[in-house]
Parts: sequence; C-alpha cells; structure tokens
Amino acid sequence: MESIDVFQALDLIPYPLAIVTAGDPGRRGRRGGAAVAWLTRVSWDPPLVAVALGLARYTYELIKEFRSFAVHLVSRELEDVAYNVFGSVSGRDVDKFDLAKIVPVGARKVTAPIIGKAPLILECELVDEHVAGDHVVVIGRVVEAYRGSAEKPLVFYNGSSAELKL
Repeated sequence: MESIDVFQALDLIPYPLAIVTAGDPGRRGRRGGAAVAWLTRVSWDPPLVAVALGLARYTYELIKEFRSFAVHLVSRELEDVAYNVFGSVSGRDVDKFDLAKIVPVGARKVTAPIIGKAPLILECELVDEHVAGDHVVVIGRVVEAYRGSAEKPLVFYNGSSAELKL
C-alpha cells in the first residue's frame, strides 16, 4: 500500500455541500450564513446533526446568540452563491442574502433565515458545541425538516462539487 499525504487523503472523503444559516431573518446585519462541507448526522434518538464551523465565523456567533440554526443542502442552482458568497465573504462586512439576491424567510420552528429553494432544509436547536482544533462542532437537534425544491443536492469531493447519479 502506498502512503499519501494526510490532507490529500482527507480531501478524498465525500461530504454534503451545505449552507448553514443563523440569526434574525428580517434584520440585515443580524443574520448570516456559511458554506460548509463538514456536516453529518450523529444520533437517531434524538435526531442530531453536527456541523464544523471556523471559530471566527460570524455564523457561529449568531448560532450561539440565537441558540438555533438551519442547514440547507446545496443544489446546482445554489452552487455559485454557496462558493462565492456564503463561502467567501464575511457576514460582518456584508449581508450575504442581499449579495446573493436571496430573500430569506423565517424558519417554521426556530429563529433562523431560510433559503427557500434549497433541496433539503433542516431546522435545528443548538444542544452542544465542542472545540475541535481550529473549528467548533455545533450539535443541533433537528426539530423540522422539509424540501424547498426537487433538485438533487451536491456533494463536495476532492476540491469540487458533484451531483450524485442514483
């Protein structure tokens, strides 16, 4: 067996491509979102998901303040804004929803902005957080789930996104 670089190996793990949002959906400057790939289910009962965010992310500050967040799987329609808005600029400096030309709606059961055209939307209550190196893993209890579109969600693999062929 041939050894490979650890970081190269980690890039070979497929991840869901998602946008995590938090804050007050109707207030510019008090809402935000971040593109993430490190997302997984961690419990059946209760239904929990874990998301890794950079410690300095504005979205993480909003999650702590509002004690909730929403996870949106990304489709081809949302791919560009995931990378070039939610994954590249700070919500401290710009309203990402305005920049992406997305009018967020309020979540059904938590306080968080919702991107209505995402193929899957999970509303989560913050239940725990753990610092993990240069990231923090936030654990959320999924309290509501719904589809915003029939598009297929993308996965992130080896530095780019791809649609699964099922």
